[in-house]
Amino acid sequence: MTVLFHDDFTDGLRVRGPGGRPDAPWSLRPAGDLAGGDGTARATAAGLVVEPTGTDHRTGRPAFLVPPAGEPVDHLRWAAFGPACATGGAALSFSASLSAEVFGATAADEVAEGAGVLVVLDREAGTILDFAVTGGRVWALYGRVPASDGTRGGFSYSVPLTRRSAADRHHCALVVDPATTTARWLLDGAEVFAVERLGQALPDGPRPDAWTPGPLEAVRPAALVPGLALITEAPHGQGVRLTVGPLAVSRGAAA
Repeated sequence: MTVLFHDDFTDGLRVRGPGGRPDAPWSLRPAGDLAGGDGTARATAAGLVVEPTGTDHRTGRPAFLVPPAGEPVDHLRWAAFGPACATGGAALSFSASLSAEVFGATAADEVAEGAGVLVVLDREAGTILDFAVTGGRVWALYGRVPASDGTRGGFSYSVPLTRRSAADRHHCALVVDPATTTARWLLDGAEVFAVERLGQALPDGPRPDAWTPGPLEAVRPAALVPGLALITEAPHGQGVRLTVGPLAVSRGAAA
């Protein structure tokens, strides 16, 4: 096994760009008018803690900012992406420990209300593989972004894996093998979900949350990017606090 990337977040989230170091491994994705997204990250004894920038004035708890009326809502309220890791045709394993608390949600176990996420992204193929942790469940998210010119279709799935409580901490690993075009989700050491033809729709089981017609060839990733995110479909004053333990990317063996 070869370790391609590792971050224990002892120094917090080391971010490139204005105010950050040019050699830092992480970059932040904007959300609407928020250049760094709707989130802050800090180092704690428990790990990296990420939470929204706003505060619920009634409770003092973290809360997503509500975009102005008429502004499109980006479901990625905060996202950080690490370095691209070459597969070299071999399996890559992405692992981290995750925990999440959800505040002020009408349905704390639903991804749409708010979740903390471990992301694995194939930028070239538009393939997205996630572990999402809500207040009441752990989820597998699997999707593909459609091409704007219609040359590639798209889809998204959200698959519930297990129930959880806010105090639970989970070891999450995603193993992606370009040679076999497979991806596996491992939760606390056990396989809980798999995709057998990476880049294509699931043949049966869960129905897609969204679907865009178009070609969907199988994907053999040349490089994959690790990421972290806070997501919600409709900010209304709820919030998510994500705690992340050491994150590692390794080549050549399953987690």
